[in-house]
Amino acid sequence: MNFNIGPRMMKTGLAVALSILVTETWGLELGMVAVLTAVVAMQPSIMRSLTYIKEVVFSTLIGITFALVGAYTIGLQPVAIGITVILAIAMNIKLGLVKTINITIITIAIIMMSGEHSISFIYLVDRLSLIFVGISSAFLINALIFPPNHRRILYKMTTSALDKTSFLLRVIPNKTMKIKELKTKEDELEKEIKEASDYLKLIVDEKNRMFIRRRFDFMRDIVIFKQMLKVIKQEYDLIGNLEEKLEKIEEFSENQSFLIKKLLAKILEYHENIILTYEGKVTIQKEMQKDSFSAMNLTINDLINELQQSEIEKWIEIFPVASSIVKLMVELEKLDKLISRHEKKF
Repeated sequence: MNFNIGPRMMKTGLAVALSILVTETWGLELGMVAVLTAVVAMQPSIMRSLTYIKEVVFSTLIGITFALVGAYTIGLQPVAIGITVILAIAMNIKLGLVKTINITIITIAIIMMSGEHSISFIYLVDRLSLIFVGISSAFLINALIFPPNHRRILYKMTTSALDKTSFLLRVIPNKTMKIKELKTKEDELEKEIKEASDYLKLIVDEKNRMFIRRRFDFMRDIVIFKQMLKVIKQEYDLIGNLEEKLEKIEEFSENQSFLIKKLLAKILEYHENIILTYEGKVTIQKEMQKDSFSAMNLTINDLINELQQSEIEKWIEIFPVASSIVKLMVELEKLDKLISRHEKKF
């Protein structure tokens, strides 16, 4: 069992500690509210924290408005608080503030659960200051402690997924892994692809608001990461087609099965050389890469020639695999061209 403490875990813990310290120093009651708000407000990037704070302000205002209206119209009983929360959630959703619904709920709860028949101004300020402490603690810790190296994080995500696709493309043709273990690996790969895609989208959405040194190099790396992700997704598609079709292809034609496996071996070699070149671990002459790609083209041509002499039933089985291979070769060639002009510098 792995026990890894990542930067976000540490930042969440520090934000909680800071919230407690501030509430105790200021003598604020119900410091737990500040702690919960700090945990909820912790975001994966500084820029997302800024965006989140804007949404928090609106959600807090919605919470205050509904809490006050609810308190002075339907009362402070548990049922009244529940009805107020339902209406406030509906308003948040209508305004597109889905991510900060929990802040609205916390605001309503701490205002309306006063235990009194009415809400005083001092009580209102005291409770809202707890939310302010929690949000401020989360933002300050996120901004000052362990600022994320986006390129390194994203590259680690993409290479981890690429390693898994390479592994699966080796074991599936040779049938050297049990079905249960294979399914586990595929589920892990699917999860990693989604995480990498989400993180890349975060960077692309926020790139204009991020403080970035050597912005030009950063953006070139982002273009490369996008292409790597396309390669990963295409390899994942190929893995699915191989699982579904390869066994039937072997039954139809040993030669076509041999050509597919030969292509896979060449693709994996080409793929690995591209990554090693980007990392600066090897220097591969362009002519060698061109020869490798030409060899793959010749093999795919041989496979197509075989297909032309096949019956329609064989075409149905082989075409999805052949199509996935061709698409993957196109994406790998694009990645090769990008990397040949820009080496990893982080």
